[in-house]
Amino acid sequence: MKKRTKIILITFAIVYGVASLALQAFRNHMDNEVIHYLVDARDYKNEDLYKVYTQIGKTPVVSTTVIFADELHARYFYRKEKDRIYQYSMAPVKGTDPNYTYKHIEKGLP
Repeated sequence: MKKRTKIILITFAIVYGVASLALQAFRNHMDNEVIHYLVDARDYKNEDLYKVYTQIGKTPVVSTTVIFADELHARYFYRKEKDRIYQYSMAPVKGTDPNYTYKHIEKGLP
């Protein structure tokens, strides 16, 4: 391989690695912000939270999903806009059940 090609590949690998680390750091930061919101503002305990993870979709839409320990078959979706975290939706983990009553729905859901 030519020296120039090696430099380009190494540069690409470094840029990709840095971007991946930055994206993971952002996801961890959003996870922690939602956890702090639920613990501090909504009076949940860390033990009440089974799983918290952030996904970045198109547009870009950043959404943090929370699954509560006492309701493993339901997902709650949180978003942060203008330094405000709020629950914007909920859904079952698998399938659909239009008659299901969610335990952790927040009042004032947009």
